[in-house]
Amino acid sequence: MQKKFTSLFLSIAMAVTAFSSISYTAKADTATQTLSPYTGINYTHSSTFEGLNIYNGIDVSRYNTSVDWDKVKADGIDFVFIRIGYRGYGKTGALCNDTAFESHINGALEAGLKVGVYYFTQALNTTEAKEEANYCIEKLKDYEITMPVVLDYEFPNTGNGFAGGRMYDAKLSKSAATKNCTAFCEAIQNAGYTPMIYANKSDLTSVINGASLGKSYKIWLANYNTKSTYTGTYEFWQYTEKGKVDGIEGNVDCNFWYTDTDIHTNQPESVSISKAKFESVPAAIYTGKNIAPTPKLTLDGTELILNTDYALSYKNNLNVGIATITAKGIGKYKGTASVTFKIRPKKVTSFKKKSAANAITLSWTQNKQATGYQIYRKSLYDDTNYEKVKTFKKNTKITWNNTKLESDHEYFYRIRAYTKVDGKNYYSDYTNLTAATLPGSKKAVIGKKTKLYSSPALSEKSLATIPKKATVTYLGRTYTSDKNYVFHIKYTVDGQTYNGYCPSTIHLTF
Repeated sequence: MQKKFTSLFLSIAMAVTAFSSISYTAKADTATQTLSPYTGINYTHSSTFEGLNIYNGIDVSRYNTSVDWDKVKADGIDFVFIRIGYRGYGKTGALCNDTAFESHINGALEAGLKVGVYYFTQALNTTEAKEEANYCIEKLKDYEITMPVVLDYEFPNTGNGFAGGRMYDAKLSKSAATKNCTAFCEAIQNAGYTPMIYANKSDLTSVINGASLGKSYKIWLANYNTKSTYTGTYEFWQYTEKGKVDGIEGNVDCNFWYTDTDIHTNQPESVSISKAKFESVPAAIYTGKNIAPTPKLTLDGTELILNTDYALSYKNNLNVGIATITAKGIGKYKGTASVTFKIRPKKVTSFKKKSAANAITLSWTQNKQATGYQIYRKSLYDDTNYEKVKTFKKNTKITWNNTKLESDHEYFYRIRAYTKVDGKNYYSDYTNLTAATLPGSKKAVIGKKTKLYSSPALSEKSLATIPKKATVTYLGRTYTSDKNYVFHIKYTVDGQTYNGYCPSTIHLTF
């Protein structure tokens, strides 16, 4: 780990079998003491950790040039964090590999140690923080690690005891630094790891919002005293940078890990989620943004917990077509499970009519996602089936003149857009329209008193009662069968306009 003036670590703990998922909040009072064999000094643990197992660990990089990992393990070390890489201090901020990473991680794993990694960041924004997370994810795919991945976020020593580097020069605010931490954590968590944040006491209070981050992520505290004075939440404590461990030349950072798990004998068994079942995902409507449903996932009748037992990722979830949701196990849960759902085009909007004596012109607003449109029609209200009367295979057509229709007859239309993806059509919901072959409405006088109903069936509760000799607006004949029809009219009384239907037995005078 880098030598530092102020240091901020973001450590991303992979929730695998050896790693505890519990964090603990330390208090200022004292409890158990441990004599460290690596410093010869007694260290006092917070009473919060009473009854927990305490394990010894180290962290190394290319600066630890000679390591005999079998001797390290034999000297009582249980876990190690190995630097996976770093971002350069200069303006370009290139991503670099730690030259000792491969030899360190292979040696530590072969020796049977619990292994994690850390990354030295100089990210100036959330985009760079995510880039560093993706770097770690890509490098880790070849290794089975059981401890945190650590991101070292610090101001490097540029000489003569002064901090510097691109991140220092950027003078990030506490809010911006915290957002970078969160962005990195979220990216790692979405890849199936459990985030943990490393920082010293000063950084947790002044550089990042340790109190807020500690509510969502684990904390690894750096505090080089015989008794921690930090009162916030943490699970790891880096207590010295001058430890002496057999098998390592020179000084090395030493750490305590507090956990209720016996990492050597009581590891939970791995459980595959490959046979887990998602609840069905209904079709979604295109919005122009990524659509990310979170359906429940159950395994053998037990509902798994999102972002605790599994993380979700999405594929093809922006455009019309088939989208895929994939769950990747976290912690004791391994493997993946997937489910698909449809994304359909949006409904046609502004479906309008223009009537003539024997024709109706339909128009609509262009749907940008559509390949084309389908128009359906029925001429009888009681008919349960619509007939497809027109298909437009080009999205540029947004009007149609339906000719050779019966005069003074009301027709029922519906239109839907479709989008062709990989040879398959995906359809929008229908948009409905009623139109009559009546060029303009007509004023008429009712010949006798009648009730006005909301539908041509004339069976619902009436909208209004129209007295004899009342003036109405005639909209056309609505046929319920080949021989029977009702009148479609509008009636206004006391400032209220009603649109409905009345029997054809009334007499209308135009």
